[in-house]
Amino acid sequence: MQTFRSKIDWWVLGFIIAMTGLLLQLLVTMYAKGTMQEYTEHTAVYIITIAVLWWPILNTRYVVGENTLTIHCLLFKWRVPIVNIEKISKTNHSISSPALSLNRLKIEYLNEGKSKYILVSPRNPQKFYQALQQKNSKIEVAV
Repeated sequence: MQTFRSKIDWWVLGFIIAMTGLLLQLLVTMYAKGTMQEYTEHTAVYIITIAVLWWPILNTRYVVGENTLTIHCLLFKWRVPIVNIEKISKTNHSISSPALSLNRLKIEYLNEGKSKYILVSPRNPQKFYQALQQKNSKIEVAV
């Protein structure tokens, strides 16, 4: 089993750091004014928001198992049987996906007879598709 972390674009990380800084500044201001106890719901929302902002950074990963590619992001988990993967190609498509970078790989696979795809952004795409090709040599790589 091999685990690949998601590549993170600088602007995604910058946004998360900036938002975290803003929320921490609000929390510090509330603490300094002594209003944390008065507005506990605001405090809770700020802390939960910080956790939700950082969760994808810490959680997004792609696990190449013996028979399955498992993709983790937030509360979501996708399982793609490696034998069903047909093609891997590069893309910069900005559609919502479990990828923290716009340098993405499009994984095309069959699911119940239908052609589907998912976009991922492993830090090391060459090792990622090599790991998949070791499990299924029929995967077409167009990168």
